[in-house]
Amino acid sequence: MKTLKYLAAAAASLLLASCTLELQKTTLAAEGDRVAPVLNPVTNVISDANTSKEQVTFTWAPADFGVSTQIVYFVWAKLGEKESIIGTSYDNKLSIAKGDLVGVVCNDLGGAKNDNVSIESYVTAGVYGTSEVKTIKSNVIAYSVFTYLPPKKNIWLPGKYQGWSQFGTMVWEAEAGSNQYKILVDVSNTEETPYYFKVVDEGGNWVGMNDGYKPDGWEVADPANKDGNFSVTAEEPILWLTINTKKKTVAKQVISKVALIGGFNGWNEAEEPSFTYNATDNVWESPVISFTGDGGWLVRLNASWDYKFGSAVPSSDIEGGFEIVQGGGDIPSPAAGDYIVKLHTNRTPFVIVYEKQ
Repeated sequence: MKTLKYLAAAAASLLLASCTLELQKTTLAAEGDRVAPVLNPVTNVISDANTSKEQVTFTWAPADFGVSTQIVYFVWAKLGEKESIIGTSYDNKLSIAKGDLVGVVCNDLGGAKNDNVSIESYVTAGVYGTSEVKTIKSNVIAYSVFTYLPPKKNIWLPGKYQGWSQFGTMVWEAEAGSNQYKILVDVSNTEETPYYFKVVDEGGNWVGMNDGYKPDGWEVADPANKDGNFSVTAEEPILWLTINTKKKTVAKQVISKVALIGGFNGWNEAEEPSFTYNATDNVWESPVISFTGDGGWLVRLNASWDYKFGSAVPSSDIEGGFEIVQGGGDIPSPAAGDYIVKLHTNRTPFVIVYEKQ
């Protein structure tokens, strides 16, 4: 009898809950009677090296769905046809660091860097916990954001391959303020295997696995190693490393070949010449290439068209250099003559330089 009593009580509870949910649905105000939030103006945002961590605060008058309910707000930024969420809030305000807002404008909306960018913002309100109730949108406000981006930082990658020189192998930040660094490097040497290397961070401190950094998605070759070095086997010396100094991770992609292919060799995949890594100068060097002055060429990794690099753009970092990007089109050949091509892969994008012989 107790079992039947409990079943009856449970059924009654379910019925009551069902009625309550139905009651809440029916007591929401009609769409035309719901009150949208009203977003207050914000002043123009000025960000620089001293203010990038300061906060920008958006405030608004609350929405009203005609019944007491939890409301979730989404704050949006808009530039042209592009829109991006700045953040969410369950209150009538949202604060974001100026530097993070600059990141949204530049990275998500494609705004120009180090420039005054005019954007718009609005707030949408919805009932928390359901997508069945249509969100309501606030008024739109306009303001400008000065998209200050700090200079790119650098770290270092010492190892046996370059004589353990603490500041000898520089790696540049992929994007200013991202805390992410990339380098294509050959860490092999003739004296020891596994091949060991470390990370020296922005502050010049020796760091490694035992100092908080860890491999991301791969196992080190010598897990018994106690001095914090990263290590890889003799079969995988060429690494495309991604180092995140905020998350303290080091990810790797093993590369089998770094080469050139193009009109100079008739686009012959079987005979594409390889670059050789110069650990002293932290640069990849080609053999002497005889360019004819016409016909383009590409850098390829792993002898694969999926890893082609091209579309040369003049570099602002390396004099006489050209930036190349993955998936880019053919690189225009230099004037006819013999050249050594130097490939700088300690930065994003990669940069090529021609040295006339």
